[in-house]
Amino acid sequence: MNRFSVLSAFLLVGLGLCSSEVAMAQRISPMTAGSFGRICTRPAGAQICDAYISGLADAGALAKINDRNEGDANAPAGFCVPQTETGVSMRGKVISWLKAHKDALQKPVGESVFMALHDAYPCAASKPAEQKK
Repeated sequence: MNRFSVLSAFLLVGLGLCSSEVAMAQRISPMTAGSFGRICTRPAGAQICDAYISGLADAGALAKINDRNEGDANAPAGFCVPQTETGVSMRGKVISWLKAHKDALQKPVGESVFMALHDAYPCAASKPAEQKK
């Protein structure tokens, strides 16, 4: 089993343990976006960086699926990464976003990577004609 499969499995289990009925504090990584950016720009950190970004992207997609399964099909998705997108491409977009948003470098890594993916991969808005059908 490769790192991406293991990370995805952990995310699935984590999402399964989270219930929308229970409001509780969620764990957030203490790593800052600036530290993450430094890891991502080093050749030795590329795979770790890609695994984290892919895991966060998987979590976003799985959260949307969970919302749909829980009866909220209209819950907005945070971002929509195409299936054909590579980890290398996502990493490049996240690094570029971090460089352009220096104010985010002291924030938690998850918050900043989420915003980078949100900005880089917006979800297509439904057209008014489609909504009326």
